[in-house]
Amino acid sequence: MATNETVSHTKYVTYAQHVAQLGFISTTFTCLILIYLTVFEVKRNFGSYKYFLVSFPVFGMVFATSENVFSHNAGYLYYSTSHPFNLGTFWVDWLLVFYAGVYALTISMIAIQFVYRYWAIFSDKKLSLFKGWKFLFSLFYSLFFGLLWSIGMFYFCKIDEYSRSYFAKDLLLKYKIDISEIAGMALVAYNADGSIRWRNSSCTLNMTLIMLIQYSIIIYCAVRMYHDMESKLQLLSASLRNLHKQFFKTLILQIVTPTIILFSPVMLIIYLPFFDLEVSLPTGIFLCALTTYPALDACIVTYVVQDYRNAAKHMLIRELDRVRSWLAPSREAHDAPTQTGITD
Repeated sequence: MATNETVSHTKYVTYAQHVAQLGFISTTFTCLILIYLTVFEVKRNFGSYKYFLVSFPVFGMVFATSENVFSHNAGYLYYSTSHPFNLGTFWVDWLLVFYAGVYALTISMIAIQFVYRYWAIFSDKKLSLFKGWKFLFSLFYSLFFGLLWSIGMFYFCKIDEYSRSYFAKDLLLKYKIDISEIAGMALVAYNADGSIRWRNSSCTLNMTLIMLIQYSIIIYCAVRMYHDMESKLQLLSASLRNLHKQFFKTLILQIVTPTIILFSPVMLIIYLPFFDLEVSLPTGIFLCALTTYPALDACIVTYVVQDYRNAAKHMLIRELDRVRSWLAPSREAHDAPTQTGITD
């Protein structure tokens, strides 16, 4: 029975890694296209919002990697079995929490994008905070919460003797992994006597606070724009009115998509231990959805915003014409009648 469980769980991890790799490839491809369109193809001047259209895909490509997460009863283990560049466990731990921090950085940048679109409609004078070097404030805001997430995880979820013994047997049985040989972070919600492990629980509180702040900003700006945008847009030109509506549609999709793909899987993983259910799951498979988000976001912008849609069409037509012109000489050579060399 143990063998079957081991095989089953190992397969889940393999599937998760394949999906994560697909997510990384698709994200890299779509984000590079979006950056290229923004910098070289789209002619309209989007102002400071152009910085978001470039920087967000860059962070998206960093974000589209995946590590393993294993949930067992009242805890979860976030780990890596590899040691890149022969780094020690301490440094691999920091790499893991850095990757986790990119998640918080990503959702913080989404929140800042909503603030920008909100001010663009209701208080355009405040957009000066995004111009020139002041755009760095937006990056610092996102980096602050990314670091807060990373440091909180590193400080509150370091693997101790209790968490090591809590996961050791099940990890070895189902994954054939010795917990003493891996780098990672671990959370166990309860002690053996049923009392709450407040140090580990503080990590969940820290994560909850960060997600609550960003999601509250997103929802507030979205609701205000939905109720009051139409009257404000009447004061703008038809071209700007159409552009703002396109970006609003984009932001609405950017609420629904991260809610399903970014917030829900993470909330499942960080809150599941507190229910202390008798389950052992390779919950890293749920996090595979996270790696596809930057690719979906790039597709949303390209499809909804007309300038990007037209630029993408023109780029595709231009490249197809180049392929046709490259193939044309070889076709002519192939179709040309052969001479027999026979004369009368």
